[in-house]
Amino acid sequence: MSPSNRYGLLGAPGFAVAAIAMFLAVTAQAMASSYMTLLAVERAGMSPFELGLFLTLSGISSIGATSLFARTFDSRPRLCPLALPLALAALGYSLCTVIVDRWALMIVAFLLLGPATASFALICAVAKGGLDQRGSALAAQGMAALRMIASLSWVIGPALGAFLIHVWSYAGVYGVASSCSLAAFVALFAFRPPMMPAVTTNEKVRPIAFRWAIQAALALTFFNIAMFMGSTALSIVVVNDLDASERDVGLMFSLCAAVEVIVMALFVLVPAKRANRSLLVAGFAVFSLYFLSVALLPMLQVMYGAQVLRAVGIGIISVGGMQLLQELNPGRAGTASALFANTTNAGWLVAGIATGTWAELFGYHSVFGLCAALSFFGGVLVVSGSSLLAAETKSSRA
Repeated sequence: MSPSNRYGLLGAPGFAVAAIAMFLAVTAQAMASSYMTLLAVERAGMSPFELGLFLTLSGISSIGATSLFARTFDSRPRLCPLALPLALAALGYSLCTVIVDRWALMIVAFLLLGPATASFALICAVAKGGLDQRGSALAAQGMAALRMIASLSWVIGPALGAFLIHVWSYAGVYGVASSCSLAAFVALFAFRPPMMPAVTTNEKVRPIAFRWAIQAALALTFFNIAMFMGSTALSIVVVNDLDASERDVGLMFSLCAAVEVIVMALFVLVPAKRANRSLLVAGFAVFSLYFLSVALLPMLQVMYGAQVLRAVGIGIISVGGMQLLQELNPGRAGTASALFANTTNAGWLVAGIATGTWAELFGYHSVFGLCAALSFFGGVLVVSGSSLLAAETKSSRA
């Protein structure tokens, strides 16, 4: 048995440093994002319109930069496309410790903070190349592990940020976020993971891969819109309609995050060589069931219990969705990871605009029903895409 196989994931080229970089980079993003709105409103004095513009500029530049860096990496795998977002993050967060002007903060968001989020997709692409050298099962296990690490960072980051803002205000939050991004940058150059292209597999489905990938990405975008809209509605409904406290909201999000990490850990322990379409559809069904339960039974106990459904849906769709997009983009790990990341960015942008508009017309509680519908249609897109793929594969064999 070779050393690489004996040590599993840790033996895969570059995986250990990719895992370290993922933890540091996403922890920095989680800390910074948790207080970005407050930074813009309380310290920079942005109006609601200016805040919307600020968040939109950041989201647009994130989508564009992620796509550009990923294509650059796929055309020629090298460290620069990953190192650049981490360097931009370190600089952008450090500037957030001192900037108080609203327009200067908008420029920083567009030029630095938005492109900084591309690090997630590029870390996945770097790791995928090395993992593919050890077989599809280990590649699936590694991708699930990285997604789990990212979720764990979102558990730790906001909690750490809450402590830092209490003892050191915004300078503490963004100073430590900058340090984490810089540490990830240094780790990459200190250990220099090998730059390997992802292994090209599944060539038979390439004629329809683009169409199916776009359909899968749309399904994941629906999922992310529902997730972000539902999170906003949950916070407001629990406090305003159910007369609970902000503490209950925090406990619900913590419960969901903890169960989500457990679900993703199962994918690490029991990796699948190929994306399981049926399981992915089941994830959309569970996510839709979560929204239906909180919409039809608006009670605090139900809200708490339903977080398990929410976590299961998020865990399955996040891991299975990334694996599916990677299968549909063989040999283009950067493009696949960027497409996955941009479904999150697009979902966040649409949710930010749609939540307020929908709630103004129908109330925040009705948002849950809309999210259930979005989750259902996401599942329908996966089912129809799978049928398309099966029919095309059968036709090509005939």
